[in-house]
Amino acid sequence: MINLQLGKTADGPLELSIKVLQRHFACFGSSGSGKTVACKVMIEELARNGIPIIAFDPQGDIASLAILEDEEKLKDKSLDPAIRHEMENNVEVVIWTPASSKGIPLSINPLQFDGLEKLSSEDQDRYLSSTAKNIVSLIGYDLETDDGKSAESILSTLFKDLLKNNQELDDFGDIIKSLQKIPKSIQPIISLISSPKLIKNLIKKLSLLTIGTRKLLFQTGVPASIEALLGLDMDTGKTRVSVIYLNTLSTTEEKEFFIGSIIQLLYRWMLKNPPEDNFDSLQCAMFIDEIAPYIPPVRKPACKTSLELLFRQGRKYGVSCLIATQSPGDIDYKAIGQFSTFTLGALNTDQDIKKVKKRVESLAPKEVDFITQQLPALKPGAFLVVSPDEFDSVQELQVRWLVTKHPLVISEDKIASLIQDDIRSYYLNKVISTEEVKNHKSEKNKKEKIKKVDNAPLSDPYPEVQDGILCVENKIFERDLEDIIKPHLEGTIFKSEKFVSAEFQYLPLIQVNLIYLKEKGIFRKRTEKIPENLYLDYKNMDMLYVDKKHIKFDSVIDIDPDKIIDLDNICEIKAKSGKELDFDKRKLGKKMDFTSIKQSMERKYKVNVLKAELVLFPIWICKIENKKNSKKRELCLDGIFSNEIQITN
Repeated sequence: MINLQLGKTADGPLELSIKVLQRHFACFGSSGSGKTVACKVMIEELARNGIPIIAFDPQGDIASLAILEDEEKLKDKSLDPAIRHEMENNVEVVIWTPASSKGIPLSINPLQFDGLEKLSSEDQDRYLSSTAKNIVSLIGYDLETDDGKSAESILSTLFKDLLKNNQELDDFGDIIKSLQKIPKSIQPIISLISSPKLIKNLIKKLSLLTIGTRKLLFQTGVPASIEALLGLDMDTGKTRVSVIYLNTLSTTEEKEFFIGSIIQLLYRWMLKNPPEDNFDSLQCAMFIDEIAPYIPPVRKPACKTSLELLFRQGRKYGVSCLIATQSPGDIDYKAIGQFSTFTLGALNTDQDIKKVKKRVESLAPKEVDFITQQLPALKPGAFLVVSPDEFDSVQELQVRWLVTKHPLVISEDKIASLIQDDIRSYYLNKVISTEEVKNHKSEKNKKEKIKKVDNAPLSDPYPEVQDGILCVENKIFERDLEDIIKPHLEGTIFKSEKFVSAEFQYLPLIQVNLIYLKEKGIFRKRTEKIPENLYLDYKNMDMLYVDKKHIKFDSVIDIDPDKIIDLDNICEIKAKSGKELDFDKRKLGKKMDFTSIKQSMERKYKVNVLKAELVLFPIWICKIENKKNSKKRELCLDGIFSNEIQITN
């Protein structure tokens, strides 16, 4: 049996059997207690004994595991020289940098559900629900609100339907398309848990993931896989420690999302790869330093659900969870109810000590008073080890010296020098290969599209307008027009005009999907990115707005884009097939010119234009005749308010 050399007690060396770690390991200690050293010792011990580790590094000091300490400096530390030798020859430390090329760039695609069909329906539901939570939290929803819960349910329902029908999702653009035209099979469910306004808002928020720095999370670097993180995808003959350097992520939401997504991948991997020896061995370990923000007692960040699930199930599949925090009073103790080994360093606050006492009471009830009395007086590097599976009593540990550099915080500009050339080349080539696959797929789609255009009927000069045209729902019906038109006829009590007939038509508009860059603050300026849709007249590019229930157009509207009242505020827009619409595309005249639209909008406002799409707006062309001289005129009414609308001929 493998034993881990953590340090010594008054009676001699203290070793922990590796099997104990199947029930997880936690290390608590205030700043300066030596907590990080104790955790890095555990990582060194696991790695040199052949157990690969995925370590999340929020501060940059775990990455220093990649640098061995000089042998001369270790000679007087009462340390077995074999430990350093084994680390040097048997272990490789790879630093992964999400959304950045500073180290080995790492991207995450939470929409890859391949292989999920092999899991049980219960495990599928858990996985899809957690994935939905991660995404919904990333785009700014509070998971505790009704909108957050609804958005999560919408996405998990959609994912389940796509999985059932073997449909692939390449990126968030595919989700957006599915939400714009929700599959008929799940429309009844979605209608019960959502509203058109919520769907529209969800689409807008998801659109932000396809632009700017946010898209780097999903598009820059090696697609994350547990095989790569554990070093199972290349045969180097060494045990891998994968350090995921979280400092390259700029927001708390991004860090929560990335942790949650990797934990999801790990959970799926362990279900598909149970230990060969009847669930009785350790396959790998996962470490999170300073875990408090990710499993708080009240707030529920998206990654908390995934972590709780891994804590509960990991022990059965040989996946050990190692966590550390200097703020044990700020973590949810129910979440770590599966942990059985605790290494406790100096703690100074009553809140932290009381929290630790509650957990220790169930593990070492006879020694709980001794533990709580000792905690404030422990010196740096001194710990109390509580592990009822291994020891009959609490052990007083002096942690051993590290064979890697410490204390040392690795800055982003130093990461590249710590990565071996062969590993860097292997993964950079992998990134290029991935890009080639994407480009090949894109080129293939492009050729298929061109082929469709080339084979389109000659009578159709607008083959780019495909089925699924956005259309505003008409609210005015022909039978009501005679009454509706009366106020528009000349005359007071006795009308000199009469209503003759009406023809239903569609007014072509352009929906411009954009991000408005709104500056806020007086002394400290900041830019808020606001997703917005604006609408233009298809023919003259004038902008649509609503004024007292009248649809109007103007070349320039002198208010911010997010303040303009337009179609998003007054009606429902749905995608309809060509079979459902009576619309001759030849009436469009000119083809849509995205470049001109983009330039026009960016001259009006400080915006980033994402895309432009045809929208059909319902109108009624009413024919009116003078009773005396039979003079005729036409009146155009909108299909929403039934008020007069001026259209371009």
